[in-house]
Amino acid sequence: MKKLLFVLLFLSSLHFFAQKSTYHQDVIKYLNTNGTANQYTDAIDQLFTLLKHQYKNYDISESLWDELKTDTKPELDRILNMLVSAYRGTYEQDDIKGMLAFYETPAGKQFITDKTNLTYEQQTEISNFYNSPVGQKILASEQEISRRVGEVSEIWSRDLYRNLVDKLAAKGYVMQQ
Repeated sequence: MKKLLFVLLFLSSLHFFAQKSTYHQDVIKYLNTNGTANQYTDAIDQLFTLLKHQYKNYDISESLWDELKTDTKPELDRILNMLVSAYRGTYEQDDIKGMLAFYETPAGKQFITDKTNLTYEQQTEISNFYNSPVGQKILASEQEISRRVGEVSEIWSRDLYRNLVDKLAAKGYVMQQ
């Protein structure tokens, strides 16, 4: 009896872990689909523009900048993984699946790339989505999610900046205060 109870407990914990993992994967896929990942890629590029400006009086080779840029590749995964926590308290897995399904439609893709070129049919589809339970949940939680995402983004960008400045300092490039 004890063995059966142990096996059932073990299997249920595996099921729970699989659900959690799937939620995590779905949010990551959603963030890649809805353009969030591209925004953070752009943020990394902008950070390098800022650093190059701040260090313009130093003779830093392009190869070092390229090396530092290569070192930031895992940072995109890091921020996306951090953002999962911002979504976890608000959206259920079915919500994420609904959001993902919308952004994978032609209307959702157009909404991301250029809202000004939406057709009437696409506008109707978007309106229908935002009138759905998932869309209403998005609208109702918009400020809270923005606040959480902002907090996570601030931590991530501060850490990334500090990490890059430390790497430059380790190479002998120390900004004057």
